Amino acid sequence: MNILELINSFYDAIDLFDSEESLVEALRALCEHIGFRYFAVVHHVDFGKSPQGAIRHHNYPKDFASYFDVNELGVRDPVHRASQLRGAGFLWSTLPRLLTLSKEDRAVGERAQEAGIGDGLTVPFNVPGEYTGSCSFAMSLGTPFQPEHIPLAQALGIFAFEAARRLHRRGNEAHILPVRLTNREREIVLWLGHGKQEKEIARKLDISVATVNGHLRNARANCGVHKSHLLIVCGLLAGSITYNELLAA
Repeated sequence: MNILELINSFYDAIDLFDSEESLVEALRALCEHIGFRYFAVVHHVDFGKSPQGAIRHHNYPKDFASYFDVNELGVRDPVHRASQLRGAGFLWSTLPRLLTLSKEDRAVGERAQEAGIGDGLTVPFNVPGEYTGSCSFAMSLGTPFQPEHIPLAQALGIFAFEAARRLHRRGNEAHILPVRLTNREREIVLWLGHGKQEKEIARKLDISVATVNGHLRNARANCGVHKSHLLIVCGLLAGSITYNELLAA
């Protein structure tokens, strides 16, 4: 069975994995067959704060993983930051073209090399309302990342993260999706995003100011925020409103 057939088999098995452990073992075996030394399927959060509903599976060296956690790099890692700027996988060697790297950013790369981690490729995985995440594959130091493996890593990264996401959500029923805005709340919050005040919104929607405030009050309570402008963020995360709608004149 060639590599493409193996990845197709992995895709077919996404809904068949019965535990996160079985997924990790399958991913480990597939990476070994392809030639990837390391993998990481993670949400970009500070795991030192024990975030709820976050995914983390990797086989990085323990010393590097400890360094990563002690320095709270789950959010600040340059690879994770670059993931928010990309819609497809990218090689770590291209980071200087994607970000302005600080001294601290370069230190992360140097520490990875000291741990024997070479060049890698990261596939972003960002779902509105959930932590940003990614799936990364890396070579041993001194072994180049083969160009022909880039599309394979892209496909495998997407499939692996989706499988991990499904399994993790099944095991964390308490982790709920963001509250979606009602149609009227959505209209009002969208006008807020355009900089309109309650009186202006009431006039545009041909309703009373009291009605506008009532909808905002209910939306704040449902979303668990105390300021109306934060409903714009909640709406974006929940997929109730889009960036394009906010940017529209």
